Amino acid sequence: MKNTLKKAALILVLFLGGCSSITFIYNQFDNLFPWYLQSYVDLDRDQKKYLDELLTPFFQWHRVEEMPQYAQIIGDLELAINDEVDIESIALITQNVEESWFRLEDQMIMWAIPLARDLSDEQITKFIQVLKTKTTQSEKKLLVRNDQVYQSDSYKSLRKNLRRVMGSLTKDQLDLVKITSKEMRRVDAERIQSRKAFNEKLSFILQREQGWEDRLKKITHSDDLVAENYQSTYAFNTDLIQHLLVAILNSRNDKQDQKLRTQLARYKADINGLVN
Repeated sequence: MKNTLKKAALILVLFLGGCSSITFIYNQFDNLFPWYLQSYVDLDRDQKKYLDELLTPFFQWHRVEEMPQYAQIIGDLELAINDEVDIESIALITQNVEESWFRLEDQMIMWAIPLARDLSDEQITKFIQVLKTKTTQSEKKLLVRNDQVYQSDSYKSLRKNLRRVMGSLTKDQLDLVKITSKEMRRVDAERIQSRKAFNEKLSFILQREQGWEDRLKKITHSDDLVAENYQSTYAFNTDLIQHLLVAILNSRNDKQDQKLRTQLARYKADINGLVN
């Protein structure tokens, strides 16, 4: 379920998501998210209204509790690049990003429980069917790739994320990205199996027998859903990306440094504006 490239590469994706304005996308999310959810399950008019009511405290929590954490992570990165960047600083920032993601997962589950109580058996069945269909589609898309295509996709993703905050990379920096992408271990098969295990466990929980709410709260923390090989490969790839980031940041030129600092300052200002 956890995408190494999107989550380990610091805040390069977590905060940006390809959008030039955090404020814009965040303020639109309360409109976009119900639409996204309804791609999984058809809600009637009362359920849509209930969904809107449930989203209000969720976004209030996120704005008050989590957004300042994001600003702090950016601030930590700003401090780190004032001197030569070390792996310990990058590892700590990565850990903070991970923890932010886990808190968001937990709150999403807590938020979803009241709506899950309100869904009919038919809606639950349709929801699970859509989850499984999307997993099958991902499986066909990801596993058809040979190792060369997998490495190429990894390279393009890393390069895109770095360019977004630093601008064009030098030849030496691109070579570092290429080396890292070739060293990364494939994790897509294990990720698909993890997703399938998650779907099966969720399907069982959403039969909504006695105690199902407590089981649902713990579903994202189930170690049995993630194979040991998946965990070790994920950790290996994360370590590779962290060392790449250290090397890229320490080799940046003046133009890249200026763009990076400008981008980070803008992201932090957007986040602080949302908080305030």
